[in-house]
Amino acid sequence: MNDFTALLDYDWMRAIHVIAVLALMAGLLMLPRFYAYQTGSEPGGELERKMIEASKKLNAIILTPALALTWIFGLATSAASNWIQFQMGWMHAKLALVVILTGLYAYYVAEGARLAKGERRRSEKFWRMMNEVPFLIAIAVVILAVVEPF
Repeated sequence: MNDFTALLDYDWMRAIHVIAVLALMAGLLMLPRFYAYQTGSEPGGELERKMIEASKKLNAIILTPALALTWIFGLATSAASNWIQFQMGWMHAKLALVVILTGLYAYYVAEGARLAKGERRRSEKFWRMMNEVPFLIAIAVVILAVVEPF
């Protein structure tokens, strides 16, 4: 078996999907915290500059690749199983939550661009609350994927 064939193996696809989801969740839990620190910092100060830089690196190095791999290998595992899961109600709910999570990522990136320009539209408290949203969605996704309630 060559390396490419091994990569296409169902178990490897699932493993890469889970690893990508873990990286995505770690990034989505960190990014709003960076925004909270940035929002609470002195405009133009050292902390603000460091948080802008850290946010950009987190997005470029972890979040964007992890989101792409999550979708690619999630769909690949579904295709490898002949799309059987797509006939189940729990998968529809899970996919809806994944789409919401993807939208949340896009919102975070857009807000990060505004913050980098010096626009502070949201409070530090708002960003601390938003820090919890990806985890709550992740809890629901895991329950749907493991328990398959409907």
